[in-house]
Amino acid sequence: MKPLALGAFVFTLVAGASDATHAQSHIVVEPPATPPTTRPTRLPVTPPAQTTPSIRTFEGNQREELAWAARRSRNFLIGMSATTAVGAALVFPAEVNQCISAEVAEIAGVRRCTPGGTAMLVFGYSALLIGIVGMLASGLAFGINRALLRRIENRAAHKKSRAFRWDLASSRFVF
Repeated sequence: MKPLALGAFVFTLVAGASDATHAQSHIVVEPPATPPTTRPTRLPVTPPAQTTPSIRTFEGNQREELAWAARRSRNFLIGMSATTAVGAALVFPAEVNQCISAEVAEIAGVRRCTPGGTAMLVFGYSALLIGIVGMLASGLAFGINRALLRRIENRAAHKKSRAFRWDLASSRFVF
């Protein structure tokens, strides 16, 4: 691993900026382009079509808000999953490679983990705990928001249905 890091360092030194670049070298600014002497041709402009603003219903607003909340909770769930993965990626290698068992450390009279292992465990367990709690909370919020959104969409689909059915509210058949 050390030769790879050394090779990357040498490559960045060789491929980096030349020795002639200094912080006090002058910056060349190009003069502004001169406007053309001929008159530019104009494209025909058509005004946008006049559309009537759609009337937003309460259910439409509620659906949009639930869709936004579901998207936000899904993104939070993805972020907390990544946090859990990072925490696990820090904890498990530290436990295996950087630390010894508590019984052996007590018998030998040495510290359980190396300083690097201790740091990995502190940050790893913190990220793991925060990620798991966040995943549970955002997973619940995501499920609830999706269920409410699905209920609104089913209700809207039922209202738009033109099939011959019995309407409970008016106690009659409707089309």
